Amino acid sequence: MISRFIKDKQQQQIALFLIRAVLLYAIWFVSYDFFISPSGTVDHWLNNRVATDAARMLSIVGMPGSTELGNAQVIVKINNVGMVGVGNPCNGLELFVLFAGFIICFPGEMKSKLWFIPLGIIGIYLINTLRAAVLAVIQLKAPEHLDFNHHYTFTIIVYSFIFALWMIWVNKFSAFNATSKDEKSE
Repeated sequence: MISRFIKDKQQQQIALFLIRAVLLYAIWFVSYDFFISPSGTVDHWLNNRVATDAARMLSIVGMPGSTELGNAQVIVKINNVGMVGVGNPCNGLELFVLFAGFIICFPGEMKSKLWFIPLGIIGIYLINTLRAAVLAVIQLKAPEHLDFNHHYTFTIIVYSFIFALWMIWVNKFSAFNATSKDEKSE
């Protein structure tokens, strides 16, 4: 149907990507707001997982890390003193969905998507967990810098990592890249 309106193959793929992305976003929005968020199970589990693994990272580097359940978040502690909380906005779930959604909607082989998406989510999870651990250290050592690093530094780092994963997908694994190479060779 799109081919009746758009003749260029690359433009057709971009249009299909955008349509899929909007549909997937709508499905995610409805699913999260009406089912996932009200139950709290996924967010609670992920909050706990990120905080617990951040505390483990701290312990590995010689800072006794632990966690404690707080109001709607899990507190990462150093030496039994609360440093930062991991709550729903910071647990990485939206980042996982954003990344996976992009890969799902973008043209490419399903078998590549089946390993690239989980690998990317693991990478995003590790960076987000490291972010929570480093923010706890910042709160301990230089609390005046916590807000800036939380809102800017780590946001840039995490989104840059996701962008790099997307670029790897587009340049190495997507069918979109193969189409553009085919057109250039003609």
